[in-house]
Amino acid sequence: MMAVEKTNIFVGKLMAYVSLVCVVVISFEVIMRYFFGMPTNWGHELMLSLFAMYYVMVVGVAHYWRAHVRVDVFYASRSTRTKAIMDLVNGAFFYLFVLVYIWTSWNFYWSSQMMHAGNTLFGMDLIGENSFTDWAPPLYPVKFLMPLGGVLLLLQGIVWTIRDAHMAFTGREFK
Repeated sequence: MMAVEKTNIFVGKLMAYVSLVCVVVISFEVIMRYFFGMPTNWGHELMLSLFAMYYVMVVGVAHYWRAHVRVDVFYASRSTRTKAIMDLVNGAFFYLFVLVYIWTSWNFYWSSQMMHAGNTLFGMDLIGENSFTDWAPPLYPVKFLMPLGGVLLLLQGIVWTIRDAHMAFTGREFK
């Protein structure tokens, strides 16, 4: 359980640095576009890829901190044990969503990975989807992060389910 939590915390800290890179890239793009009249294809596209990576990779750490949206009208005023029971009941919806997300995002990634887009490197054909811009970066590495983020979320959900079950049945926190 600690390995899952430490991994999610590490990924969250890494994504904090990615967000700083996003700020630098978007600032550069805005300066180039509006002050020099020279927008860049790579700046805008890199910013979109970095934000996509950030968005799909922070879900595990957000679940570690229990930062996802809840209906506090029903949840906030309850005891810790009642919250754990409510989380266990809602777990069915959580697992259904996460498993469908992992399945569909894996298919989304795999179709991107297996696409024949006519790319070559030193005369060899390469497979994989690329962007349609002049810069044409590969898209499948970022798309791979979607199921990976889903797996991190699933693992963190399993950790919370174990903790919630312990709290619901014993009334004590799991240590």
